[in-house]
Order: sequence, then structure tokens, then C-alpha cells
Amino acid sequence: MSRAWSRAARSLALAALIAGALAGGAWADVEFVLEMEFDAHENTRGDYMSPVAAHEGSIYTVWVDSDLRTMVAKKDPEGAVQTNTVIEHTRIDLYHAAPSVGICRDGYIHVAGNMHNSPYLNDEETNPHAEHPWQYFVSDAPGDISSFTFRGGDADRAPPGEWISYPYFARCRDGVLYVAFRHRVRFGTGWSPGIMASGVARYDADARRWDMLGGTDYEHGERTTIWVDKQEGTAYQGLKTRIFFCEANRMHLTWAGQLDGDGGGHDSTHVGYAVSDDGGEAFRRADGSVIESLPITFTSGDTVVEPPVSTEDGSRLYNLSHVGVTADGVPVVSFRNTERGALWSFWRPDEGWTAPETFPAGFPSRFLSDDSGAITASGSGQLHRTLDNGATWETIDAPTGTPQNCLFDAASAATPGALRYQALFMDGETGVVRVYTARFGGGE
Repeated sequence: MSRAWSRAARSLALAALIAGALAGGAWADVEFVLEMEFDAHENTRGDYMSPVAAHEGSIYTVWVDSDLRTMVAKKDPEGAVQTNTVIEHTRIDLYHAAPSVGICRDGYIHVAGNMHNSPYLNDEETNPHAEHPWQYFVSDAPGDISSFTFRGGDADRAPPGEWISYPYFARCRDGVLYVAFRHRVRFGTGWSPGIMASGVARYDADARRWDMLGGTDYEHGERTTIWVDKQEGTAYQGLKTRIFFCEANRMHLTWAGQLDGDGGGHDSTHVGYAVSDDGGEAFRRADGSVIESLPITFTSGDTVVEPPVSTEDGSRLYNLSHVGVTADGVPVVSFRNTERGALWSFWRPDEGWTAPETFPAGFPSRFLSDDSGAITASGSGQLHRTLDNGATWETIDAPTGTPQNCLFDAASAATPGALRYQALFMDGETGVVRVYTARFGGGE
């Protein structure tokens, strides 16, 4: 069991009613409810995860504790908090090893983490499942975190793919669970361009199996969802694909990839977008036209931004983008430029994707749109909120922790006025992980 840092982990609300930046505005009454709090190792750092989820009134969260254990916690509707260890030893790999959690239709808890190009970089001395690409565990009973079974070694139960990184769970409005991840689709050619792709898999709760979305109509023939058809330079691709389900239950996807040049590290040059109306059976561009050939590429799908705009003055894009919908129901995609900071682009039927505009988000340009049309962006010690698609913003000091680790529960988009998120507060190698619900104007 992980030690809670305070009695707040037993549903103590953080008494933080804060006056809004504008009197009488949307921020006039904001309450930050501290749901849970635990000790954490810096191995919890990352920007790709889905570390908090909710189901039937209970809140779940995952993190790496100060003893390098991958942990899970549950807060039930009565406020009781339980914790359990999922992985006894998590390999130290900052920004790559942190876990994600998802809840399927039937209430089983799915946890994946401790992966960076897994199994290639797995530690055989500390990991009893080191030979398996997916470090993936499922609870033995719905809504119960007392015991988990490793399912990464079961070909019928594990998600597909090899060399797995960056797992991100998302649940649609009908309760179907999805997971996005980076994986490798070609071997035997060394670290060469085109070997990495982004998969999105859908969970069949009846069969208890994962199915890869997308297709095989490209040169490698390995089924995947998104592929960057780069021909020269480095093999590197970030490919931290985001999935967002809007009120109409459409699946919106965005990803950042490196199509041009030989940049490494966190660099990208292009940002893509696609949408599905049927849970991933088919994908469309923002204008409604069908993407006939799968996997999706920057050629076949929508390119939100590309050179020279994305690389003007020698700048580059970070390897993570985010997606949501505006108050009038059209997609908006955010990304981060090394020189200009947080940018976003809107789809407009009469002009396509708009020229990138700055907006007041911190690193890495994260935002969440909810069913009321409100958009909330995270910053360093602040949240920013707009009710008019960015024409005006209100800002408030907020407990957001380290910039990249203010991670929203995307499903809280369905509960306008109540934004759930996990934040990491670090002091050297150790710190605190906290789960908050931010209630705007009395949101439940």
C-alpha cells in the first residue's frame, strides 16, 4: 500500500473558493476539490499519459511512488480511498515509464506503463515480464483494485504491436475503451525512417480482446492506424496520438510527426487530424471526405500545420498535439512551436484550417473542451478558460504542479463545470501526486 501524504486522501475537500479574474465572470466561484494525494517519484513525469479516470462515481488514478512501484488508487462515492501495487519495480526512464489507466464498459480497470520501446529497453533483472511488448494489467473484478492479472503475455488479451511507448486510454460516450500508442512496424533495417507508427486499438468487452484500427495499405503491410511516410533522415517519431470523444460521440484524433528534415529529440514538423463517426471503422477529414486508404498519413489525412509555417525562422514543433471541439461543434487542434509557444488552429468550412494563433496555455499546449462549449487550458500554476472560442480568456491561479504533468481526464468533458485532473508536484527526485476536481460556478 502507498502512504497517503494527508487525510485529504479520504475525500477531504481543499477549501479553495477563489475570486475570479473578472468579477461576476465564469471564474467567480471556483472550488478545487483535492480528491487524493500520494507520495511520488519523478518517474511519474510525462506528458502523454491518461493517469486519472472515473466510473460509476468512483475515481481512479495511477502513478509511480517513491519506491518506484507503479500504483493504483480508487476513491469510492463515499470517499473511502484504497491503494494497491500493480508493478513492483518501475524502470527509471523519465518521461517514458509513467502509467495510464482506463476503465472498460464493464468496469474492469486496465493499467499500462513501464514501457519505452518495450520490450527492447525492458530491464530483465527487475521485470518478470520483460520479454513482452505490453506491460499491461487488468483487474480481476470490476471496480476492484485489490488484485490484478498481467495480460501482456496473452496474445488474445494484450493490445497489438511491438516496441510499445506512450499508452493513452480514452473511453467513448457509450463506454467503449480505446488505447493509443507508438509502435514499430518494420524490423531488419536498423534505425531507419518509416519504422515507427501510431496505433489506436479498440477493446471488445464481450470478447475481452483488442483490435487494431486502421489498415495495411502502405509499404510495410503491418496493420496500424497512423503512419508517417518519411523517406529520409532519422527514424524518430514522437507520435503521442490524442483521442477525444465529443458530445456527438465522434472520435477526434490528432498527432504530431516528423516528415521533413533530420531533427531528433522532441522535434516534429507536421500536425495531423482525423475524425470517425463509427468508433474507428472509417475515418474522415474535417471537411467530411472519407480517407480511403488506411493507415492515415499526412498525405491521405488532414494536415493542420506544416512547413514553412511550422518551421519558420528555424523553429520546430513539439511532438505532442491536442484536440477538442469549439462551442459551435467544429474541431480545434493545439500544438507548440519552439519560438512562438502555444498555438492552435480551427477548422472553418470556408477556409479549412486557420493560420495558427497563440493562446494562453503553458507547456505542452494542453486544453480540454467540454459539452457546454467551455475550453480550459493548463498553464504553469494557472488555468485559463474561454467561453467564446478564445476571443476572451479568464485566468486563475491553480494547483497545476509541473507544467507537463497537469493531465486532464478527457471524460470529464461530459460534466461541464467539473474538470478532473492529476497534477505532479516535485521537489528533487520525489514529490506528491494529487488528483483534483476543479468546479467552476458550482459545477458537479
